[in-house]
Amino acid sequence: MSILELIKKRRSIRTFQDLRVEEEKLQNILEAALWAPCSGNLQPWKFIVVKDHKKKEEIVAAAFNQEWLIGSPVIIIVCGETEKVKKYYGIRGEHLYVIQDCAASIQNILLEAESEGLASCWVGAFDEDKLKRSFDIPDKARPQAIIAIGYSGEKIPTPAKKDLRSAVFFEKFGEREIKRQELLPIKDSLSFAKSKIKEKAEKIKQKLVQKQS
Repeated sequence: MSILELIKKRRSIRTFQDLRVEEEKLQNILEAALWAPCSGNLQPWKFIVVKDHKKKEEIVAAAFNQEWLIGSPVIIIVCGETEKVKKYYGIRGEHLYVIQDCAASIQNILLEAESEGLASCWVGAFDEDKLKRSFDIPDKARPQAIIAIGYSGEKIPTPAKKDLRSAVFFEKFGEREIKRQELLPIKDSLSFAKSKIKEKAEKIKQKLVQKQS
């Protein structure tokens, strides 16, 4: 399976089977997280692996009572050492780079979990202070995400995604002149061309109606 296929296959899963996550798979997931790109190779991330039921209850409480998290065999809390990055990159490092770095490591976690036959969910809704108190996270670090991992207990349909034309610009923001044969799939190019022809035909029709009236 290609990386693109893996990316398209991944889903956010909130129902898990009551099955143990093998240690080797968990280790591979954490290893993948460590190999994410980061600013200045500072590697400002720290990962708290949670399996204990009582500690999961504390996560649920901090995550605004998202009860489904209890059913996740493994939860990883991703933290970013903000002071470490601020020391080298100032305010921008503290408020942007550390978030980008941790986000890259989180994406690696999600994709490696998928490649191991596991499911995952990236949770960003939680009370930071409550989570810090529950897990003794120091002031120099900031929790970035809660990641639930396990064997999927549900099937999520493929979500609708916008096509490239809606998100890609060339040379400057808003410039939609694109080399369709180079960037877009042929079927999308044809579909786009047909829509343009239909649009022009409609304009001609409107002009004819205006002349006749």
